[in-house]
Amino acid sequence: MKADLHMHSTASDGVLKPEEVVKRAAALGFTHIALTDHDSTAGIRPAEKMARELGMTLIPGVELSCGGQKEIHILGYGFEPENESVQEFCRMRTAERNERARRMVENLRKDGKMITMERVRDLARGVVGRPHVARALLEAGYAASMEDAFERFLVPGRCGYVPKQDVKVSEAVKLIEEAGGAAVLAHPMELKMGSMAIEALIREWKGEGLAGIEVYHPSAANNHLPGLDRLARREGLLVTGGSDFHGDLSHGSVLGDGLERWTSVEEDMKLFMKRIQRVV
Repeated sequence: MKADLHMHSTASDGVLKPEEVVKRAAALGFTHIALTDHDSTAGIRPAEKMARELGMTLIPGVELSCGGQKEIHILGYGFEPENESVQEFCRMRTAERNERARRMVENLRKDGKMITMERVRDLARGVVGRPHVARALLEAGYAASMEDAFERFLVPGRCGYVPKQDVKVSEAVKLIEEAGGAAVLAHPMELKMGSMAIEALIREWKGEGLAGIEVYHPSAANNHLPGLDRLARREGLLVTGGSDFHGDLSHGSVLGDGLERWTSVEEDMKLFMKRIQRVV
């Protein structure tokens, strides 16, 4: 078995269509994958169709944006994609993303960076996000790379940064649970907290229904993995892994990145699939 439970398509801020993501995963030998677009389920059905044709298992997924100044992402798995509450949440967050991007572009233009919202939308081809603003900056010659665009213009303290509206983790977890799925904390090391602080938050969120931790992710260095793995198992939480694949023009450009370290994938996936009521 070979699994990658965190990847993005053009339904949010990836560069490949849902079907193309599935094809690339199949070519690399993955048997179980999840499409987890940011605040969007639009890619799930076309990805499912392609996965069936290729003999793969596609798990319905989504990555919900939580937090305010500190971004926290919750991965939802195995829920009903057409659930109205999930759809309403995604519509709300999409509207907020569009408004946030508009304000980013406005701020950047005031600073002399003459990109347009029209071009940002063209680059997005779906849900607008910071990566599309970054691509517009790169394309216009204001940055040397995507990473440079983020660091110079789109992080807190920079001219193009606009904070997100705050959504509580408990709200996202409850939403996924009530839609019949399981909620998993995405890339905990990206919270940039000490281990004790992360542990305290995970215990709090577990009490609110959190089902798992994305232990295996490119942001987790090798020395982080034993502690995260022990924490998840000690708390009775699912252990998952994902490359956070976005595509060739963004971060997470290598599908399956870092997942060779997930040596317990067979055991963990059986527990995961049982939790979302699917059979491996």
